[in-house]
Amino acid sequence: MKRNHTIGFEANCVNQSGTGPYNHARSVIEAIAASNERNVYMRLYVNKRESAPQEPSLDQHINIETMEPDGSIWRKMTKLWNMWGVTRDAHRGGVELFHALNNELPYGLSKYGIRSVVTIHDLMYLRYPSVVNIIERFTTRFTLRSACRRADRIIAVSECTKRDLVELLEIDAEKIDVIYPGCNPIFTQPMDREYIDEVRKKYELPARYILNVGSQSSRKNVELIFDAMTKLDDEIHLVIVGNKTSHTNKLKRVAEKLNIDYMVHFVHNANNKELAAIYRGAEMMVYPTLYSSFGMPIAEAISVGTPVIAATGSSHEEAGGAAALYISPKDSSELAERIDAVLHNEELRAEMIKRGYEHASRFRPEVIAYNITNSYKRIGVNIMEW
Repeated sequence: MKRNHTIGFEANCVNQSGTGPYNHARSVIEAIAASNERNVYMRLYVNKRESAPQEPSLDQHINIETMEPDGSIWRKMTKLWNMWGVTRDAHRGGVELFHALNNELPYGLSKYGIRSVVTIHDLMYLRYPSVVNIIERFTTRFTLRSACRRADRIIAVSECTKRDLVELLEIDAEKIDVIYPGCNPIFTQPMDREYIDEVRKKYELPARYILNVGSQSSRKNVELIFDAMTKLDDEIHLVIVGNKTSHTNKLKRVAEKLNIDYMVHFVHNANNKELAAIYRGAEMMVYPTLYSSFGMPIAEAISVGTPVIAATGSSHEEAGGAAALYISPKDSSELAERIDAVLHNEELRAEMIKRGYEHASRFRPEVIAYNITNSYKRIGVNIMEW
């Protein structure tokens, strides 16, 4: 079947299972593919064709094709291919619009008349420069600014990211569309109690627990939860789900020092279906992260009906809306009070769950597809035309 439009995507992040950009990229690609199956052909440009563990291949959609570097030289020099070779291949493939899904945009697209969109996730390295060395700060700033200035349109994943683009990179606010990431449908689908219990048994989870989700790093501020746990009358366990990092061992040492190590459980390599079960089994999800571009774990938690407590200061109020409770990322006493309230106030829990379902509706795939389609339309590519 001939389709009216061909869109190219820089999609290397779809091979980075478990990361925020990975989840966002898959949600964007699948939402557009499903809502424009008869009208749009999509080419995904990746360094190497891979499938994330236990995730269906994106090639299952009849209007998606994955493209790798053409030739042994480009396959050995993938960084250069991402910067320059993709442009040539996109032109040969009849691409009329190229959407870079993770901060970087190939050079030379405008030379071939290819319209361009870049999605920017966060400017953490510029907002918190101490987390990287000076060379990384310089290259990140150059890469982001260059991509934003060359792109015909910019998609920021939150108002927080948009503010940072305007403030830190001096990007014109009128050029930026804020489009929230889509939430994986697995977090809105019904789930049997038997499966939840099966996952609990697999990972040896306690009967009652607070949940924290995200790769372990100092920015995630998990130590604040530890401090709050020492102030609670209830003995409530903590389950931390995310990629194991060098910071994981530090967290274990801190927990031992506070004599709560027997109450802290780490889960690594859980897939999305298992994660949805872990959310459903939790008393609440606590997300005290100092800075994040959106806070996808917040959106996932409210989508399954789990109450959320999150830190102020970045994008978390956008992800949780009126459904979540918010605390200072430096006040463990305030966090302890909030945890105690959610544990014991059934009326509060019910209201948070109700508001969560309402707020989560804005992260549905069809909403994301509609908003991105409008962004494309603003630069002259209307994929809804027949």
